Amino acid sequence: MIRHALIVGAAALVLAAAAAPVQAQPTLTLQDVQQLAVRNYEAVQLAKSSVEQARLLRKQAFSAVLPNVNVNGTYTRNLVSAEFEFGGRTIQVLPGNDYSFGFTFSQPIYAGFRELKALRQTDANIEAAGVALGTTVQDTVLNVTRGYYRVLGAREFVTISRRALDLAQATLRTSESLYRAGEAVETAVLRNRVAVSSAQRQLLDAENGLVLAREQLRIFLGIQDDFQVTRPPAPAPPAGALDELIQAGLKQRSELQALDLQRRIAELEIEKRRGAYLPTVKADGSVIQRRASFPSNRIGSVAINATWNVFNGGRTGAEVASAEATLHETDLRRELLRKQTENEVRTAFLRIQALRANVDTLTQQVEVARRNADETGRAYKVGEATDLDVLSANELLVRSERDLLEATFSYELAMYELQRAVGIFAADLVAAAAPGGQDR
Repeated sequence: MIRHALIVGAAALVLAAAAAPVQAQPTLTLQDVQQLAVRNYEAVQLAKSSVEQARLLRKQAFSAVLPNVNVNGTYTRNLVSAEFEFGGRTIQVLPGNDYSFGFTFSQPIYAGFRELKALRQTDANIEAAGVALGTTVQDTVLNVTRGYYRVLGAREFVTISRRALDLAQATLRTSESLYRAGEAVETAVLRNRVAVSSAQRQLLDAENGLVLAREQLRIFLGIQDDFQVTRPPAPAPPAGALDELIQAGLKQRSELQALDLQRRIAELEIEKRRGAYLPTVKADGSVIQRRASFPSNRIGSVAINATWNVFNGGRTGAEVASAEATLHETDLRRELLRKQTENEVRTAFLRIQALRANVDTLTQQVEVARRNADETGRAYKVGEATDLDVLSANELLVRSERDLLEATFSYELAMYELQRAVGIFAADLVAAAAPGGQDR
C-alpha cells in the first residue's frame, strides 16, 4: 500500500509538472530594444554623466565672481607678557593668553572680463555635452537596430536552413527508393547523403549564429533573460529630394552642432586669454577681534588692490596664439565634417535606390528558384531529372532566399542610416534622454 501510494504521488507530480504552463519568453519589438538600450547601455550613462559634470563646472566658474569669505581664529600662549598703565587703565600689549578671531573677504571687481568669458564657456560646454549625449543616443540606437536585424536575419537563416535540410532529406529518401528499385546508381545516394550532411552543418552554423547575435544584442539591453524578437514594420522611404536631404543634414546633424559650440568656446578662450593684458582689481577687507587692547582690540580694514602685469616672458601672447590655433583647427574640422555629411547623405540615398532594385530582382529570382526546385523534385521522382539537377535546384533556392533576406534587411537598415546621416534618427529617444526629458 505504501509503495502504491508513492507511485501514485510521483505520477501525480509528473502529470502536474507536465500540465504546468511553460513560461513564454518575452517578445521584444524594435522600439522595446531601442528604449532598453537608451536606458541601460553604459555609453549613454557615461554621456549623461558628462552633462552633470559640465553643470558642476559651471558652478565652479560662477564661484569666481562671488566674494571669498573666510572665518579664522587663533589662540596663543605667550611665555612673556607685556602691559602698561594709561589713564587709569591697564592696556595689554602682549597678554599671556592671547586670542583673536575674525573674518576676511575678497571680492573680484575687474579682471578683463575673464571670469565672464569662463562662465559663458561653461554654458557652451553644458550645451555641447547635451549635444554629445544626443549623438551617443543616436549611435547607440542605430547599433542596437543593426543588432536587432542581425537577430532577425539569424533566425530567418535558421528557418531557411531547416527547410533546406528537409528538402535534402526528402531528396535522399527518393534517391534511396530509386536505388532499391534499380532506377538510380549508388553514387546518387552517396551524393544526397553528403548533401544532407552539408545541410545539417549549415543548420548548426545558423543556430550558432543566432545564439551569438542574441548575445551581442544583449550587451546593449542590460538584461539577462531570454527573449524573442518580432519583425518590425518597414521604415518609410526618405521624403524629399537628395539636395533637400543634404541641406537638412547640414542643419540638423548633431556633430556639426557640436563643432559650432566648440567654435564658440574657442572664440571665448581667445577673448579670455587676451584679458590677461588688462589689470585685475579686487577689494579685500577684514575684521578682527582680539584680546590685546593696543592699539585696539578690534581692527577692521578695507582695501582696493590693483595688479597690472607688464611682462611675463611672452606667456600671454603664446596663450592667445594657441587659442587662435584651436579656433582654426575647429573651423577645419567643421568644414571637413560638412563635406563628410554631404557624402554620407548622398551615399545612403543612392544605396537605398540600389538596394530597392536589388530586392525587386531577388524577389523574382526566389519565385523562379522555388518553382524550379518544385518542378525538378517532381521530375526526379518520375525519373525525368537527375539527382544533380535536384541538388543544384535546391542549392539555388537556398542561396536565393538568403540573398533576398540579406538584401531586404540591408534595404531597411539603409533607410535608418540615411535618417542618421541627416540627423533626424531617433529624435524622440534623443529628446527623452536629454536633461529634463522623460526617459521612457
